[in-house]
Amino acid sequence: MDINEEITKMNLYKTFEPYIDKSVTMEERLKARVRLVDTAPQEAKDALAKWTAMKLKSRLF
Repeated sequence: MDINEEITKMNLYKTFEPYIDKSVTMEERLKARVRLVDTAPQEAKDALAKWTAMKLKSRLF
């Protein structure tokens, strides 16, 4: 994975991080099992979807 992808993942995480459900543990976050609160804006939901896809892609390749 190149540095640009890492920066993109970090920026996406910063977008949805304030809306992560408080019951999600750090272990779940590392495994990309993140749930957002119901009041999360669409931008945060989209960022989570992209971040999850990038995280899973990095595991496969």
